[in-house]
Amino acid sequence: MNESLKSILIVGAGPAGMACAHTLAKAGCTATVFEKEQVPGGLCRTLNFDGYLFDIGGHRFLTKSDEINQLWQDVLEGDLLRVKRLSRIYFRRRFFNYPLSFANTFANLGLVESFKCIASYFWCKWKRPGDDQTFEGWITNHFGKRLYDIFFKTYTEKVWAVACRDLSADWATQRIRGLSLKVAIKNAFGKKQNAPKTLAEEFYYPRTGPGEFYQRLEKLITNHGTEFSYGQTVVGIRCEGKRAVSLITEERKEGKRKEHKADHIFSTMPLPLLVRLLSPRPPAAVLEAADRLQFRSFIVINVILNREFIFPDQWLYIQDEDVKMGRIQNYKNWSPGMVADAKKTSLGLEYFCTQGDEFWNMNNPDMINFAMEELEKIGIAKRRDLINGFVLRCANVYPVYSLQYEKHITVIRRYLENFENLQTLGREGLFRYDNSDHALLTGIYAARNFLGEGPFDVWNVNTEKQYLEG
Repeated sequence: MNESLKSILIVGAGPAGMACAHTLAKAGCTATVFEKEQVPGGLCRTLNFDGYLFDIGGHRFLTKSDEINQLWQDVLEGDLLRVKRLSRIYFRRRFFNYPLSFANTFANLGLVESFKCIASYFWCKWKRPGDDQTFEGWITNHFGKRLYDIFFKTYTEKVWAVACRDLSADWATQRIRGLSLKVAIKNAFGKKQNAPKTLAEEFYYPRTGPGEFYQRLEKLITNHGTEFSYGQTVVGIRCEGKRAVSLITEERKEGKRKEHKADHIFSTMPLPLLVRLLSPRPPAAVLEAADRLQFRSFIVINVILNREFIFPDQWLYIQDEDVKMGRIQNYKNWSPGMVADAKKTSLGLEYFCTQGDEFWNMNNPDMINFAMEELEKIGIAKRRDLINGFVLRCANVYPVYSLQYEKHITVIRRYLENFENLQTLGREGLFRYDNSDHALLTGIYAARNFLGEGPFDVWNVNTEKQYLEG
């Protein structure tokens, strides 16, 4: 290792940044980690409200990687629970298994509708009327047009606010590749050999939420000398030639700015934002590519209800078109340790939006009332059940896979590859809809590249055909 490389800076203490810092620390390389929040974990941090613990969405600990699985086990030891998965689609006040199962789906739909779905499936398998390059076409060809209209179109357009015909099929192939109606039927009859990961029936989960893992990991990292600087937003990256020479941060509370010398920078910030913060400014074509990459944002309205039992699932997908709500997390079903009182229930009511839109700007009390009205409208709970609640807004959560997104990423990648000491990693940094285990791997691989143990291609994580997620 070159002794002159002393200022290793990591932007973000989410899964990728934490894994990068941990890998470096084990190799004897200290770093400084800058994080805009006050705790580690990023989207995987756990929030405490009135003694109740809340995720930002739900985060299953599920992976194909033996290395990541061992890391979870080593850090959490006996506090990693094995949880039997139950997540369903809630549609027309009926519960549909997710992933779709043959018997349950058609029992709920009824004989006539089921026949139409089966006929549509076989017709689409024969004619393949969809364009496999689009989300709409890929799902239609694999499930049939009628099942697409019932179960995929509404929810997907809630998430992305983009017509499914204008979304790349990459999102479908990444999240549910390998699953089709044929596979679902085989699964229903017990033929689960080589079943896609979407059908995983169990997962691990920390007793007090995923934040526990990152807090313990932080202690291990700081024991090796790495420092964490919280409440810091990166507002600039100064470059000279092929090197990024300094990072400019701003305190979120006081607004004070400081410039930090950089020998190497690992960035997990959103890829388009990274491009815009570089100084001098990148060429116009690179800036234009960054402008074409868009994220959807995420709001969780967390509520505590005076109900001991509501539903047994860890989460529900809400398919009804007449409500804006997209998903519901039931945290006591993830772990009993998530609730302060077992006779109460804490829910995370999830909404997808665009930062700065009308819903994003709604005040918190009105937003909580809105969510409770929707919860009552679909028959899950009553407005009078509400004890307390709070709102969490998260920007840049879901990278939008537009039809041309790969072309724009390629332009940015080619430009960033000119820098000798700047690596981008993680879900937002790679503009890839990854799970936390994938993000952890990109952090490990990026650190190993720096340590001379590579090369590892962080852009290739979660592209193998066998890894799936539902």
